[in-house]
Amino acid sequence: MTRIYTTIVPLLSVLLSLLPAQAQAYKPSRAPASKDAVLLSAIQSLTFHSNRKTTHRRLPAVEQLTCIGPSKKICALYTPDTMRCVNQGHDYDVNDVQWTCTAHLPPEFRLGSTDVVCEGYRDKEDPWVLKGSCGVEYRLLLTERGEQRYGELVGGYGNVRSWLESLWELISSLLFYGVLAVIFLLAYGCLAGGARQRRGGRPWWGWGGGWGPGGGGGGGWGGWGGWGGWGGWNDPPPPYEYSGFRKMPSWTPGFWTGAAAGSAAAYALGRRGGSESRSGWGWGSDRAESSRARYSRPAFSPSASTTESTGFGGSRRR
Repeated sequence: MTRIYTTIVPLLSVLLSLLPAQAQAYKPSRAPASKDAVLLSAIQSLTFHSNRKTTHRRLPAVEQLTCIGPSKKICALYTPDTMRCVNQGHDYDVNDVQWTCTAHLPPEFRLGSTDVVCEGYRDKEDPWVLKGSCGVEYRLLLTERGEQRYGELVGGYGNVRSWLESLWELISSLLFYGVLAVIFLLAYGCLAGGARQRRGGRPWWGWGGGWGPGGGGGGGWGGWGGWGGWGGWNDPPPPYEYSGFRKMPSWTPGFWTGAAAGSAAAYALGRRGGSESRSGWGWGSDRAESSRARYSRPAFSPSASTTESTGFGGSRRR
């Protein structure tokens, strides 16, 4: 028993002596004994590149640029080539560094939150991080133009709005061409009726002057008023005299013809004026361009031009 006691006591003493040294090693003021450790709050700026991985020590390497949403479909549409993040100070904790990140994106996209994530040198609570281990997790959001272009692909409001716009265009086209068809039929009917009237024939739209008693004709049936009845088989050859035909007055524009013509003209002018006024204010041209883009270019192809977009976020250690 005495022998066991004399063996355990020295071992416990050695373990207890190591605890203060281990605790002292995690003080922020004490840097790890490595040139690859850097204080996170001392980093002023970082530049991240697509298709590049971070350095690693305790954990596997990760991509420098990682899109985390809002959906995988949106993330797959575009990946920025580079992103630069600048230290904007800290909040309540000196280790909670805030960052402003900028990247050049097509006009269909904008940056959301941007969080810088680095590998803690000794553990995830260590304020010292491994040099080169930082990456950025960002959210890629759609602008209004992006909703119009990719709404059908990713779902959401853009899909509904696109459907409503297509429905309205269809209804407008049907109304416009329907009014034109009515005007054409009215004009054709009046002109054809006047020509047949001058030739002594029946109008283009019917069988004559309406219902009436059957006319002459030996032993035939009493027929339509305009035809005067059907005679026997020995009737003289045409032309016949149509006793029931009523002379029609020459055609003159009436109320309904004028209303239809006015509606068509107002609709055409309204379409042209509306498109010009919207284009003048700036948003109509974007809608027209985006509408053409949906049909002329592939849905997965962003615009060639880019603009600078800015996102904000904090920091995290892993």
